[in-house]
Amino acid sequence: MAEPLQLMPSTLVVDLQRLLAPERVSNSPEDLERFAGDALAAYRAFGRAKRVEVPPIVVATPKDTNEVSALAAYASKHGIPIIPHGGGTGVMGGAVPVDGSIVLNLRSLDVIHQIDREGHRVTVGAGAILEDLENALIPQGLLLGHDPWSRPIATVGGAISTNGMGYLAGKYGSMGQQVQGLEVVLGSGDVIQTPSVPKIAGPDLDNIFIGAEGAMGIITKATLEAFPQPEVRSIHAFRFASFAPGFTAVQEMYAIGLRPAMVDFAEEYPREPLKQPEEGITTLYLSFDGFKEEVAAQVDRGRKICLASGGEELPFEEADTFWRERHDSAERYKREIQDVGPSARRRRRAWRLDYLHVAIPASKVLEYYAFCRGLLIDRGIPVREWSLWGRPEYFSLMISDPSADDQGDSALMSQAVDDILTAAQDLGGSMEYCHGVGLKLTHLMQRDRGEAGMQALRNVKKALDPMGILHPGNLGI
Repeated sequence: MAEPLQLMPSTLVVDLQRLLAPERVSNSPEDLERFAGDALAAYRAFGRAKRVEVPPIVVATPKDTNEVSALAAYASKHGIPIIPHGGGTGVMGGAVPVDGSIVLNLRSLDVIHQIDREGHRVTVGAGAILEDLENALIPQGLLLGHDPWSRPIATVGGAISTNGMGYLAGKYGSMGQQVQGLEVVLGSGDVIQTPSVPKIAGPDLDNIFIGAEGAMGIITKATLEAFPQPEVRSIHAFRFASFAPGFTAVQEMYAIGLRPAMVDFAEEYPREPLKQPEEGITTLYLSFDGFKEEVAAQVDRGRKICLASGGEELPFEEADTFWRERHDSAERYKREIQDVGPSARRRRRAWRLDYLHVAIPASKVLEYYAFCRGLLIDRGIPVREWSLWGRPEYFSLMISDPSADDQGDSALMSQAVDDILTAAQDLGGSMEYCHGVGLKLTHLMQRDRGEAGMQALRNVKKALDPMGILHPGNLGI
């Protein structure tokens, strides 16, 4: 990044108020505290815990792409870092400010510009809340394919910037796979508008910005595929004796080309973190979406596979309750935690959990499960959950260490997490499939991409953000 000019904070605020409007530029202690981070708590940041609560010097809330462009050009001229901020629901620290930065609050870019019913697409501002977009699509007979736990509070831009996953990823893919076009402001202030169609000639520039967490450009608008509302949605739950037979059922569905819209499979220890698989509760939730003949065939074959793998079908009420309550944690987060600053968020959390989401070849999942289980038992770290989400390659686990303090100091957890993630890399996988890299995993990026891969990313960033003002240091570039 260029050496910043030594602007006084008061001068910066006045300059930004000229670019926007006085009421949309703030350096109040309350706003600086509120935008000093996202949903990454200090105890999950381990050795990077002190970075979690670095406040910006100012919060700017642009109302459109032109204002974002003007802010980027100003920041580039003066060498001031910009940190884009959407809903603040990211759990990896992807919206954590750096010293002397401007936080760009994109929530005002929330306009739904066009719903193209016949073309099955929607053009929407990056600050729109996912649930608001879904509610606008429903009367048009359309569906937003991205349905994460955070749908009531997360934004379109944040979901694209992390290439997030949702409950319906089995059929509709990640958020990035649903993008058909982007409007992006570069570090210089220049604006890129990519074609809004599913396939274009030559390299697709959208993929540079999907999953880049604001380091390559600031997404201001997106055109997304909008899917037909399914004629039928059929939800089912199956209980298995342990992780392996349930995983085998999921793998066999994929082997014949059966793609449930929702695959949510977990071996959980709800009361106490237990160590023996036979003491867990193992449940597979499935949703089959589509036209009625298609769904009937999928349900029939999926049920046969689950029963043949030792599954027991549970009453409909079990599956229905899971589906209806899938966003409840987001509603609690919004009600109790979202609108307070990071230090208050930390004080209000009594648990010490970490959740890891790796992508590995399906043929390696059971081997990896056994490795992780052995490692955690040997080190005395309790396991709360093993799970799959969306595809057999997407493996997750939740672990806990009640001894970790408020600053996240837990050498035991920190080393175990790194060992678990690097083991996934060694099996030909990646360290995270769901939430992005953020502050938490930057130190493992080079291992994930390799030296040549990282240099290629740095070269691309240099071309798009020559002054290095966009989220400097993020992604390790």
